Amino acid sequence: MWGQIEGRTKIEIARDAMTNVLGTLPADLELGLFAYGHREKGNCADIELIVPPATGTGAAIKAATDRITPKGKTPLSASVRQAAETMRFTEDKATVVLVTDGIETCNADPCALGNELARLGVNFTAHVIGFGLSEEEGRQVACLAENTGGLYIQAGSTAELSDALTATVETVPVEEAAAEPAQLPDALLEAPDEAEIGSRIDVAWQGPGGRYDQIELHDPMARGGEGKRLRSKAIVNGDFDNNQVTMTVVTDPGTYELRYWDGTGRQILATRAIDVIPAEVALFAPDETAMARPVTVEWIGPGGRYDAVQLYDVSARGGEGKVLHNKRLRNDDFDNNKVTLPTPAKPGAYQLRYYAGEDKTVLATRSLDIIEAPVTLETEEAAEAGKPIVVDWVGPGARYDSVRLVDPANGKKLHEKRLRNDDFDNQRVTLPGPVKAGPYELHYYNGDNKAVLATVPVEVTAAVVALEAPDEIGQGRHVTVVWTGPGARYDSVQFFDPRARAGDGRVVHQKRLRNDDFDNSKVTLPSAAKPGDYELRYYNGDNKTVMLTRPIAVVPLEIAIEGPESVETGTKFSVSWKGPGARYDSVQIWDPKARGGKGRAVFERRVWSGDIDAQTVNLNAPKEAGDYELRYFNGDNKAVLVTRPLSVQ
Repeated sequence: MWGQIEGRTKIEIARDAMTNVLGTLPADLELGLFAYGHREKGNCADIELIVPPATGTGAAIKAATDRITPKGKTPLSASVRQAAETMRFTEDKATVVLVTDGIETCNADPCALGNELARLGVNFTAHVIGFGLSEEEGRQVACLAENTGGLYIQAGSTAELSDALTATVETVPVEEAAAEPAQLPDALLEAPDEAEIGSRIDVAWQGPGGRYDQIELHDPMARGGEGKRLRSKAIVNGDFDNNQVTMTVVTDPGTYELRYWDGTGRQILATRAIDVIPAEVALFAPDETAMARPVTVEWIGPGGRYDAVQLYDVSARGGEGKVLHNKRLRNDDFDNNKVTLPTPAKPGAYQLRYYAGEDKTVLATRSLDIIEAPVTLETEEAAEAGKPIVVDWVGPGARYDSVRLVDPANGKKLHEKRLRNDDFDNQRVTLPGPVKAGPYELHYYNGDNKAVLATVPVEVTAAVVALEAPDEIGQGRHVTVVWTGPGARYDSVQFFDPRARAGDGRVVHQKRLRNDDFDNSKVTLPSAAKPGDYELRYYNGDNKTVMLTRPIAVVPLEIAIEGPESVETGTKFSVSWKGPGARYDSVQIWDPKARGGKGRAVFERRVWSGDIDAQTVNLNAPKEAGDYELRYFNGDNKAVLVTRPLSVQ
């Protein structure tokens, strides 16, 4: 609500609209106010009844609205549910008007809530005002209104929000509208004479086409013949240009009415009957399947937007039952009428169900037996610390199944490898081994059910780790290290400065073992450019652990550049150098005035591109006269080790 529309925040616009509307409402209207996300950040339970429903509450609601400061989440569904329960919607007529500038952010389904409240309520209606929502965002919340027979109105200004609040707050059920005027505007509905349960139908309309006009699906026999609005679709939310809306019919066969509702005059302008007829609904699947393995189910049914195939445990919760897995038809192979969903890790008798989401109705069931299947892990009884552990597995091999390495002392998972991310065809995974010796466990973990299906112990033995290298090395030169250790994929030898970063230390250079002479257990890496006391470290990358350190001293070298003090522009000249002579070392001609005084190398020659034995390089003088520098640059450490002036005439 802190977003802006035409230079004003949405909360300011909402306050103005509320002020405009509250003064025009009937005195006998019982009105209350709920707010959400106004006290805490990130709390989906931040919902508060600020003004209880009663007559004469306009001033209190205005004062409360002026104090509200948007802060947190958008728990639309929970807020509407609490508002409905506050008004005892299962006992009395109740209407909720939801004003939102965002979609649900608290893991709830507004569409399903709309169905539930419409089914349980005596005469419950939810209107939704999408304040500054995009078309896609509007579709995600409009169903809450449509499934309860309410209005969804898009608003983007103070005037539009005021109109929307007036249209929804003052809206009364059709059954209580004033007597029809003598002459009504012309209207007409065209739709199929019959439709199968749960199917979607197109309804063509002719009529005033007002902003708040709706097409409704009405049950004339509900509530003892008083009738009840089951579905509604605002014509502006359909194909307005072609005068058509698309609706989903109910899942109970019977004779219903389609009605054109004039939102301005609050009158029914046209009706037509529609028969909702039974349809074939069936599920096809194996009679039994192994535990925790995915099962593919073919289905016949309405294929509604929220329809799903569920795997249901009829014996759970003391016989009340529980949905274990749910797959929306539209989220799988819809064109071929197939869904694949996980099965339980526990053998037993279960049920597959075709679930019609809009009406929360089970249309078909079939039994499914889950049978026991072997799940095993095989590996060496002992593994050396830090070395990879190879595991052969037998099990469901489901999409999210994995092998885990666990410390049984505290139950902590140390490493995990998804089966699909390794040698799946040969049913083998390779996990990093821990660096600490001791007893561990390997677990076969079934991700779909969050269950451990098999365990096997593995003993990790201490590793032999050693580093052989000279006790000292010249500054900037490369040192060759012979190593003994696990040799795992991400293991490396590091050149470490323990004094850096105020004693926290810093890795100056490192070389992965696999990127050097791995067969001979050797790595060569640069030393530091600055003399001093350093460390060589054997680093186990999988566990981010240093397994061994040994000291190494970096000693000063004689570093110098000898050459002419002055050269002519554009000429070639030779200089001799003394220094580390590392692969990426170079002699540079440096212009200290370039880049606003930051300096720039105007010519550079790698020492290995010259006469490395004689320690000489040839340079090209700049084309502009001036004062320059000759610099010995150590490439590995990006450090200048010596400079001397050069005059270019």
